[in-house]
Amino acid sequence: MFAAGQTKALNATEVASIAAGSTLGLQQQLLADAGQPGLTVLAVGFTTTGKVQGISLGAGNVVEVYASGADFNSGNVLHREFMNFGEPICFTGLAIGAIITSTQGFYGFCEALDGTQESPMPLLSFGLSFTSTFIFAFRDSNEFQIDGQDRGFIYVINGPLSSAIELTFGDGSVVQGQTGINLEPWELGVLETDGNVEYIVNSTNRIMGCVVAGQSNEDGVTSSNSFRDSKVVMPLTNDGITWPRSGFVSAPFNNTIVNWWTRDGVEGSLNNGLGVSPGSPVDFDAAPPIGTGASDADYEPDGATRLKAVGLISAFSGADGQGGEATPLMPVSAMSQVVAQPLFIDDTGDGSASGVAIASPFAGTARVYSYNTTTDSLDLEYTVPLTRNGVTVTTQEDQNHPAAGMVANETVNGAVTLVGQLNPGLIIADVPITVVLQNNNQNLLPSIRSQNGTTTTGIINQQDETLSLGITPQSIAAEIRERADGVFVRREIDASNVETWAVA
Repeated sequence: MFAAGQTKALNATEVASIAAGSTLGLQQQLLADAGQPGLTVLAVGFTTTGKVQGISLGAGNVVEVYASGADFNSGNVLHREFMNFGEPICFTGLAIGAIITSTQGFYGFCEALDGTQESPMPLLSFGLSFTSTFIFAFRDSNEFQIDGQDRGFIYVINGPLSSAIELTFGDGSVVQGQTGINLEPWELGVLETDGNVEYIVNSTNRIMGCVVAGQSNEDGVTSSNSFRDSKVVMPLTNDGITWPRSGFVSAPFNNTIVNWWTRDGVEGSLNNGLGVSPGSPVDFDAAPPIGTGASDADYEPDGATRLKAVGLISAFSGADGQGGEATPLMPVSAMSQVVAQPLFIDDTGDGSASGVAIASPFAGTARVYSYNTTTDSLDLEYTVPLTRNGVTVTTQEDQNHPAAGMVANETVNGAVTLVGQLNPGLIIADVPITVVLQNNNQNLLPSIRSQNGTTTTGIINQQDETLSLGITPQSIAAEIRERADGVFVRREIDASNVETWAVA
């Protein structure tokens, strides 16, 4: 026994383990800050079927899957697959908390299915981990029990160091005694929400997490478990891009000033310049003037909105005209130029149902590729200009308006028409991008490669907007510089080695 104030002396093995874990945590954060979240340690945040469908983000890629955090800690590999650049795979039989690593980058989505109700959950990236973050949980993140059904959860995967976690409301009061919950390295923890409100997740060391909430039937009581609010929990940021449809902006500190800019040239400050405070999340959908891009449905290009805060914030887009899912504000610092497109996307419906939405802080070009399983190579399907709408750039301030484009059956400015089924592959851009994917057809289930030489059917997705991540290879990393007049310009080199600098 130790007297009060005494601590246990650590042995050499424990010291080495802590040092290694601290080093890994720093390395992972640096990777994400460099636009490489797909190169970090990934984790299965939520699945009911055990399927995880993803894309190899590099050539000669070694992708290793571990059944649990404990197996990852001990080096016990469940599956090892060797993959080509842009090649898709659907792992089966994985549990919540499974770990995935790769030598060249990997990213994808987990399947959640209950009867006809479904929802994809993006893989968690340890590069986007946190020790404290502030989130808004909505759409049936309410009471613990309704008709004996659990309603809302925050699934947490610990990092390489032992942690103690807690869940509080936005005012700091603990939610239903959930504090001092100890997690071993890479262990899964489950927190339960208690209302469609703001929460703080705290940890003594770095963790990653996601929100999963159920959905009630029309009577508002009986659960149908459609996981209506499914989203990755992001670290707090002061600069990010999202589509604000039906979403909320939260801030952990009082009177946090948050300015916004839409693709179509409109700008302003949330809450009439008074800022955002804990306990008073701002309805993002209603904040900008009606008629601006920020009120557009369906992840249309003009809806892309940049938020810059004098402080720290989190924000979520709640839904488009169809699905009931949520996507988080993507920090500009974590945006990548090679982004996974893991879905089979059906040519049905408009952008609220099927499509690829792309946005960037800079003007450029994104190319959408599918993987050809016959030639084991990528086929270019669409070239998408990433532009601003009605914005003439003469100052750096003008460049706060994001650039965007999309592939979908839309007739709006910036849309490229989706023609036929788009198969899984990659999106490669000459500027950092954020990507949201949707598929309309729940019955679109082509065969796809699985582990150990087998095949399976692809994951189910229907009209549920899903954020995707990627990597930024050094060979294509955008070189952006500030011109003498303050305007950002991007270096371009054509096939004849002629160099120009384009306004970004």
